[in-house]
Amino acid sequence: MPGIKKGKNNLSWFYFGFIALNTFFGIGILKMFLSLLVNFYRERPNVSLIDMGIYALITFMLVFLTGFLFRLFNYKTLAWILIGGVSAARFLLQFTAWAPLSLAISALGTLLWITSFIFFISVIQQGKIDLFVDVMPGLIAGISFYSAMHALFGTWDMIWRSEPAVSLIILFLTSLQLWIIFNISKKFGEIKAVDGRNNVFYTLIVIAPWFLLQMLKFQNVASHTATAGFNLTISLVIILASNTAAFCIIFLFRFKKTRLLLTLAASILALLSFWPGAAGYLYTLQIIFGQIGFVWILLVTLNKAAGSYVDKVPWKNTFAIGISGIIFFIFAFAYYGSYEISLPFENWIVPIFLAAAISICGLFSISSANVNYKNFKPVYAIMSLLIIPVLIAMPARYTCRPVEEKSSIRVVNYNIHQGFNIDGYLDLESIARLIESSGADVVSLQEVSRGWVINSSADTLSFLSERLGMEYIFMPASDSIWGNAVLSKYPIKLIRSDYLPRFGAPLRRSFLLVGVELTKIEDINILCTHLHHTEDEGCIRESQVSRILAGWGGLERTLIMGDFNTETGDPEIEKMYQAGLVDSQKAIGEGEGLTWVHYEPYRRIDYIWATPDLEIFNLEVPCSTASDHLPTAISVK
Repeated sequence: MPGIKKGKNNLSWFYFGFIALNTFFGIGILKMFLSLLVNFYRERPNVSLIDMGIYALITFMLVFLTGFLFRLFNYKTLAWILIGGVSAARFLLQFTAWAPLSLAISALGTLLWITSFIFFISVIQQGKIDLFVDVMPGLIAGISFYSAMHALFGTWDMIWRSEPAVSLIILFLTSLQLWIIFNISKKFGEIKAVDGRNNVFYTLIVIAPWFLLQMLKFQNVASHTATAGFNLTISLVIILASNTAAFCIIFLFRFKKTRLLLTLAASILALLSFWPGAAGYLYTLQIIFGQIGFVWILLVTLNKAAGSYVDKVPWKNTFAIGISGIIFFIFAFAYYGSYEISLPFENWIVPIFLAAAISICGLFSISSANVNYKNFKPVYAIMSLLIIPVLIAMPARYTCRPVEEKSSIRVVNYNIHQGFNIDGYLDLESIARLIESSGADVVSLQEVSRGWVINSSADTLSFLSERLGMEYIFMPASDSIWGNAVLSKYPIKLIRSDYLPRFGAPLRRSFLLVGVELTKIEDINILCTHLHHTEDEGCIRESQVSRILAGWGGLERTLIMGDFNTETGDPEIEKMYQAGLVDSQKAIGEGEGLTWVHYEPYRRIDYIWATPDLEIFNLEVPCSTASDHLPTAISVK
């Protein structure tokens, strides 16, 4: 049986590392592929959402053709092509700075990574690699290692960074993986091509959707930080602890009589883990118990798939994994596409539906086969990753400096485009440096992503807060991890926040009004917002402006700023004038300083409005490619 350890296998640690590193590389490549699709391919060539979807769909559909590789090559060669290819793709992405090439490499790496699961399943089916001792521990260690390194670098993923230290780490890990392949590939030369039976169509199809749910929630350190309210260190500890607990639970599989009961319990936990509206400790409990449930279900399904095989080219395995990839694409597209196109359901339905489908597959996969294993060593490798939160908790690289007492403060408004520059790369350091060079004391931010997978799961707000030594207040918009925020060197307090009217628009908008507590001058208020973006739907923006003005409520010493997605002369802007507010650019004599200059038509759509009792001066629109918008900076007293 695939779950039985046949004698002493000195290569067990090699197999464990082989799978763990492949998982680590694959997740990073897949996230970059999705991020470049959205933030480069979707925007720079300016293709439609459907065209972007076609590119992704073709990538995933190519998996169906990879069965020919198993006809043409032996498993020793396939180990180099697939797992070695994933390693090479990850290495190349670290040193590639041209987005079209990065997109192509990440697409190829994604294809190879998904296909590698066909390789692993075939090897498990023949009992050459142990599911319980090598594969499941390797998968859990791989996702844990990725989450740990992701958090260590402040959720600005290593794949986007160019520091020498990061490049050396990737060089070391790639070399290590190639060394492992060299040492174990000779064993694969003895393996023949085998295929699964019909049960692979309700077992193997869960693999890619399982990884999607991992990225959406269970390994999403940024999302947990934003939703549960813990800092990065605690969030990582919770995620690593949940992975370790899930790993330990799989050893209950040896008890046949409890498998049905445990699978039923795991299915319930899986469904509850995506129940909407959870926050704080409840969200943390969803992660802990949901991860335990999902790891158990994956184990049950893989054990069933590995239980029997036939001697032939693995076309069933290939088609099952191919379908798995298509399911990943469809549900990822539906989840994030719902923010751009109106769907007949809310996107929180997507993970619940996937959880239900995976649970059903798990219930159909319960096996009564005997298993016997005693190797607990890999759990130590997973637990050793807890050293990384200790490193994070060490004194920060960027420390807060005492706030200088000034007779005026510098305020900046900036749509940061989820942290992506105009070339489609995640570049949080350039945004931080631009804000820093402006002399900003308070910053109003729009398009703040705090864990969206299509934005590389980065917590842009936490990164900028630590990097700039500022505290923040965040207001969600589309969901709990995307919206608007205010950063400040001075103490700030929330006055009020609210969602804006949407009238069926896919993307929900919001505003937040905060008070900035000053010492040398009188306190001021900052209202940050982001209005509906569709050009010919000004009526929605008019209603949103009305809600903003009501939220402002005539407070004195207030700046209202944000991305208004409209121009001077439009009715939305006229409502601001009618409310007695001052357009800072026109008042200072800067005219129409454009803030949208990287895409046609070039426009001014970002505004800073001031109440008449404020003295405003020294307005500047710095030129930069760090975002698709330009910031606006102004001095106030």
